Amino acid sequence: MKTQNQNEAGFIQRNISKFIVLIFILQPLMDMLSFFVEKIGTGYSITLLLRFGVLALTALVGFIASKRKKAYILFALAALFVLAGHVVACMKQEYLQPVDDIANYVRVIQMPLFAICFISFLRLGDQAYKAIEKGLIINFIIITVSIVLSVVTGTYGHTYVDNEIGVLGWFNTSNAQSAIMSMMAPLMTIFAYREKKYWLIALAVVASFAQLYFLGTRLAFLSMAVTLFGVAFTMLVRKEWNLKVLAIIGICFVICCGFIKQSPMYRNQTVYNQSMNDKQGDANVMMNMQDGKRSEEEWNRMSNYEKKQILSVIYEFYNTKFLCRRFGIDEVLDAYDYTYSIQEITATRHQKIIYCDLLMKEQDSVWSKMFGMELSRMTYAGNIYDVENDFHGVFYLYGYFGLIFFILFVGYFVYLILKVLIRDFKKYFTWEAAAFGMAFCIALIYAYNTAGVLRRPNSSFYLSVLLAVIYYLTTIRNYDTIEA
Repeated sequence: MKTQNQNEAGFIQRNISKFIVLIFILQPLMDMLSFFVEKIGTGYSITLLLRFGVLALTALVGFIASKRKKAYILFALAALFVLAGHVVACMKQEYLQPVDDIANYVRVIQMPLFAICFISFLRLGDQAYKAIEKGLIINFIIITVSIVLSVVTGTYGHTYVDNEIGVLGWFNTSNAQSAIMSMMAPLMTIFAYREKKYWLIALAVVASFAQLYFLGTRLAFLSMAVTLFGVAFTMLVRKEWNLKVLAIIGICFVICCGFIKQSPMYRNQTVYNQSMNDKQGDANVMMNMQDGKRSEEEWNRMSNYEKKQILSVIYEFYNTKFLCRRFGIDEVLDAYDYTYSIQEITATRHQKIIYCDLLMKEQDSVWSKMFGMELSRMTYAGNIYDVENDFHGVFYLYGYFGLIFFILFVGYFVYLILKVLIRDFKKYFTWEAAAFGMAFCIALIYAYNTAGVLRRPNSSFYLSVLLAVIYYLTTIRNYDTIEA
């Protein structure tokens, strides 16, 4: 038995580079398959099973290859503990759709499981790290080519579907795809910089910045800025100034900013702001709050009961009407602090948080607070109220224990970064460290502001890779045998 296990581990070690590249290539292909499956209306069962199959295969290979199987056992025990508590919490409220709910849990724990597997692969040797870099570059090329083809054929999806603004390509989830490309931008830029070929640097920057520009999210523009200033900071710290490289990145960034008023991001914001202004004007008329008939000061002096008489018609007219039907007007008004700001009332992200807050308050269960609520209960009247912020989402779905589990897991890698930089900053602050560090910071920003990283299998895969590489750069890599 021992000899068989050794043979399996040896086979995996010899072929680990091929396996890693294969797992990478499958990621954008599965995303595009999901896009076309949705277009023809056959459902996501095929792609969901495919993703679970890839996850299971990776976990199996990682477990066989690892000499530290205790890490997998500890992870499994922690994951099962959270799942068991979550199932009990859901059963106390009547479990409506246990299969879908548990399947969603598997999607969520994909991120830490993939990270542990990739750490096992990286322990097999530097060829695994080279394969990860190769996989990232191949995926960037696949995504870029697919975007171009989708535009040429006119088959691309829009970032903002309602307004038909933005170029999403053959992908379904705008926040997740924006997160992926935002993480890719600094990685591709620095990978190209190491080659010392200016045409390659220009190609990498133009390709990544162009995709971020036409995706049209605000965080996409932030990623461009992080890439520019991150590269400049790294050059400053390492005393390796290259004005031509900075000029290439800077010019691309300035062009994107110079044409910001023509960008999908600005156009969408303009449409949104105009819509909010129009709706606020209508609401002010309904509340008799313009032309001096009722001032802001007068409004603030009114009792909540008086405000309710005025606000009820507004809250039951806009999309908060579903919250009012579900929880009652009084609970909703209290949750919104009796605001009459239409922008705040109709803000989808804020509304979803309020829905889940009220749902948890309604359940009034210690189990719900500790282990979360069932996903299907976050749907009402055809509207999905699963929140659009990853850390909030993990809390509402899996409670304090689930949130602590994720924070401790991600926090461990932050600790590793700080530990080695404090120990020997010059040694560990390499160009690779800068690239993956920038991508990691961008991923955390996306996770805090959107639901596009921790709970999306496509983008959480890349966060897993970032965490594994951070572990490699801080714990595994032998810096004495490489050029700093």
